[in-house]
Amino acid sequence: MDMKSTTQAITTAESNEQQRNWSKEFLAQKAEHPLKNYDPTRTHLNFEVTKGGKIQPIDRTKTIDQKMNDILKERSIKNPNGKDSKQPHRILAKFVFGGNRKRMHEVAFGDQKVDLSKGADNSNITRSKDIEKWAVDVYHFAARKYGEENIVSFYVHLDEINPHVHCTVLPIKPNMNRISWTSVFGKNKKEESEAMRKAHTDFFNEVGQKWGLERGSDVKETGAKHRSTAEYERFLVNHVAELEQTVDGLKKQIAKEERKLKSFSTMIENLQNRKAAIEQEIEQIAKQFSEEGADSEQLAERLKKLRKEMDSVSQKLADRQKMLDDTTALLAEAKEKLAKLKDEEAKTFQSVTRLKQEQSQISKKASDGIMNEAKSVYSNIKATYFKMLNDTLSSVFDDDQLSREQKNELEDSGFFDLREDRDKILNCATLLSLNFVTQALMYAESHGGGGGGSSLSGWGRKKDEDDERWWQRCIRQSAEMLKPGRKRSRGR
Repeated sequence: MDMKSTTQAITTAESNEQQRNWSKEFLAQKAEHPLKNYDPTRTHLNFEVTKGGKIQPIDRTKTIDQKMNDILKERSIKNPNGKDSKQPHRILAKFVFGGNRKRMHEVAFGDQKVDLSKGADNSNITRSKDIEKWAVDVYHFAARKYGEENIVSFYVHLDEINPHVHCTVLPIKPNMNRISWTSVFGKNKKEESEAMRKAHTDFFNEVGQKWGLERGSDVKETGAKHRSTAEYERFLVNHVAELEQTVDGLKKQIAKEERKLKSFSTMIENLQNRKAAIEQEIEQIAKQFSEEGADSEQLAERLKKLRKEMDSVSQKLADRQKMLDDTTALLAEAKEKLAKLKDEEAKTFQSVTRLKQEQSQISKKASDGIMNEAKSVYSNIKATYFKMLNDTLSSVFDDDQLSREQKNELEDSGFFDLREDRDKILNCATLLSLNFVTQALMYAESHGGGGGGSSLSGWGRKKDEDDERWWQRCIRQSAEMLKPGRKRSRGR
């Protein structure tokens, strides 16, 4: 189960994607795209679940945005992101439910073997009743958890590599009759994280376990996967290469779609000109009927042919307009993805550059006796550490018996933070004192830490800071970084 929030309504392009509201030509384009994995021969297997757990073909008469507005209007609920809104509110939760590919294929297709190679013909594949039952179980879970009346759409896709569900939910708390994200998912990141962790566990207990699916690993329990500096650098370099290939592919797709856009525009212009010419000729023939000596039979035959051609031109015009609209939507989607990928590529390049700079510093200092410097710094850090530890104890250690109040004072003074994970704090503080910021963050993350990274912008020793104050600040920062919490973003 994955969930993303949005402050905007579902776009028409995204709604068309979820509903597969595409022409055959547009679906064929999607299937041929190197970055997509749609299989047109399985699209007819897709379905939706509606109120009461009813299975039906996907209804495309209304977009997801229209469905949402209908719900709000029917219940007299105001969209908080109106003209008078000072800041955007999160108004929709977009869920994706799925599972292990092998198991999901068993649920969706039974013993049938689906050919996942591009362009394969899987028209002989049929939909298993189990996937419908699984989808209904997922629907009832979402209905119990977030209110059936708040489910805007629920679509099941069987035409991609991994069967999955797209479920859109309005965050409306019972008895409030208004959109309130914080009331449903939590007031802050910590509450939201706990709510989603509980939802994952509930989903496993109520649905996943029944269908032989495992619960996703809890990062809080497993900790982050540790990468050495070399492994991390290889990851960044490979990631950049992948991004470059993806960007290149998107650029080629955009150029192709722009050529098609121009072609469709020319076709439409020609058809419109022909339609205008037909209309003009029909008007002239209508005038000739009243003229003396006119051959009515010949005029009627010509009029019949013109009207037949007009119907054909009108149909072609509608088809080309639909192709133009679909191509415009695909072009906008590709350009949006290209912009995001370029931003991600720039951030990744920055990470590579920063890591290389710090590695260069390490190599330079290694040749100048980095080990001696590190030992010296560690010794000073350790001495400062114990001085800080003693300072925290002096206010409460009057005797050997600690009262509850005294224990609380120990906690408030920072004693417990410094006492726990002493060696980890010292190691991390040593890295910080040497200005190896990236390595310090990686060290903290690999040892279960997740907080304090946001305060490292512009990290370094202040001009008027003596040794002891500098080491104290390194220790405090390290203790904060090693506390469990949300992992920092790597720009992905």
